[in-house]
Amino acid sequence: MNNMNDIIEEIKSRNDIVDIISSYIQVKSAGLNYKALCPFHSEKTPSFSISTQKQMYKCFGCGEGGDVINFVMKMENIDFMEALEFLAQKSGVEINKGKISDESKENINKKQKLYQINLDAARYFFKSMSDLNNTGYKYLKNRGLDNKVIKYFGLGYSRNDWHDLNNYLLKKGYDQQNLIDAGLAIQTKNKKNYINRFRNRVMFPIFDHRGKVIAFGGRVLDESLPKYLNSSETILFNKRKNLYGLNFAKKNIKNDTLIIVEGYMDVISLFQYGIKNVVASLGTALTIEQAKLIKKYANKVIVAYDNDEAGVKATLKAVEILNGVSLSVKVLNLGKSKDPDEYIRTEGLDKFNISLKNAIPLIQFKINILKQKYNLNNDQDRLLFTKKVANTIKNIKSPIEVEYYVNKISKETDISIQAINSEIYGKYYKANKNQKEIKQQIEEIKIKKNGIEIAEKQIIHIFLNESKYRSDILMNLDIDDFLLKESKEILNYIIKSNELDIITIDKLKNLGISEEYIQDIYNINIDSNVNLNDIIKTLQKNSLKRKRDYLLKRQHELQQKKQNDKNIEASEVDRELLDIAMKIIRLEKEMKNIL
Repeated sequence: MNNMNDIIEEIKSRNDIVDIISSYIQVKSAGLNYKALCPFHSEKTPSFSISTQKQMYKCFGCGEGGDVINFVMKMENIDFMEALEFLAQKSGVEINKGKISDESKENINKKQKLYQINLDAARYFFKSMSDLNNTGYKYLKNRGLDNKVIKYFGLGYSRNDWHDLNNYLLKKGYDQQNLIDAGLAIQTKNKKNYINRFRNRVMFPIFDHRGKVIAFGGRVLDESLPKYLNSSETILFNKRKNLYGLNFAKKNIKNDTLIIVEGYMDVISLFQYGIKNVVASLGTALTIEQAKLIKKYANKVIVAYDNDEAGVKATLKAVEILNGVSLSVKVLNLGKSKDPDEYIRTEGLDKFNISLKNAIPLIQFKINILKQKYNLNNDQDRLLFTKKVANTIKNIKSPIEVEYYVNKISKETDISIQAINSEIYGKYYKANKNQKEIKQQIEEIKIKKNGIEIAEKQIIHIFLNESKYRSDILMNLDIDDFLLKESKEILNYIIKSNELDIITIDKLKNLGISEEYIQDIYNINIDSNVNLNDIIKTLQKNSLKRKRDYLLKRQHELQQKKQNDKNIEASEVDRELLDIAMKIIRLEKEMKNIL
């Protein structure tokens, strides 16, 4: 098979979706289909449905759905081609990638050899750690790591020896050039001998996102320099393009969020405490390549770099890079701790989780840094601070966020909102511009009730009479997307009963559906020009608008309460207002994506 579409269909046909899903979670038969507790969100009642006929899955709780390839991508947190290769290997399908040049074949063979060398080296280092009296093991135990996590991350020890690893790998059949290419051996200055690159260090195997060892990091155990040493760059390893711990973190991402730290020990220590969605930037300043790699797995990032001057500078650079690839960025407040490792050990897991929840938004972090540079009790400093903040706010795209921070800074500096806005917008500023925009937005989101109800009843009419369209409708709409109580009752009934036939009037009456609603449904004429996808999009947009409407209303209530209630905890209200603003932005983005 040379055609990629044929290969995909062959792989899908040989991998029954029920068999694949049941290898991950427990499934139960439900008529022609199967049901299970959804693996993608927490639930007590099964809402995860698997169709044997369609070879598709759909969760009616969280909305996740797709075919067997989508499921493997989601569960393994891998891309399409990797999932395809995963299933091909399971089912014995050979993927013909076409003719490969001799140069490419040589490169592939070289990579495979380096993978094997790194694996053998990792096993050697790990075995060297088995002596409980060596300095490497003592170092890790003194840092608070238990044997389970040491084994899980494959941590090892490079002995205080110049030749042991090099000689061991040569005896296994590798040649000297292989070891140099792998970054494990180096030539002496006189070019007459070869020695280990790593000596007397705790060894951290560096894995790629698939879990293959591609390099090592070593932490020195004496006074030698550098303190941390990475493998040299190879055809497998480019530190600008890899993240330490990603192979573990990608399967443990929570709330669409990754935490990024500076060092190996931060990753491992947090993992031991149960914080597993964490990666490190391999001892280098965060790069654009690493930010793009994060973007493949999460849309939100919490930066938790060290709490010293260098760490703050690195954080400021990192947040700009992360923000530049459209990631939502926050910064962890470590209090007086020097790094995340120390923070979680001294303050405990519960407090660490609270800090994660209350992580500082990007703009607020920048404002906090500026506050440290200026004395707000001094008039001159207060003016300079406000100008600097105005310049920061100028880069915010969301008018809701702009208004939030302008109001906040106005109260903190006792400088008027109008003056700050003038500083931001210059001659283009018009007084109360943002307030008018938001009020206008509130007016515009009122639901056009009659039009929405007609679209909803059209969908239900099709749903009742055309069973062939039901799976398409359910794949694109959730119960919460419907406005009318009767529509929700009908959908609930069909989902729970796996009803496949035409739904009769008698069945609807037994559900307690009103005569008026039933009559409306059966009197609807579906014009031949009516497009099912257009109706679905109408309901999707309206559902998002309703959610935005609720948030705008809540936002307005909180702002009023903050103005009128002097006893209110302002910081908590500010946090909720910012959270609401971010949710509104996300909803508006989703609405724009529905074309």
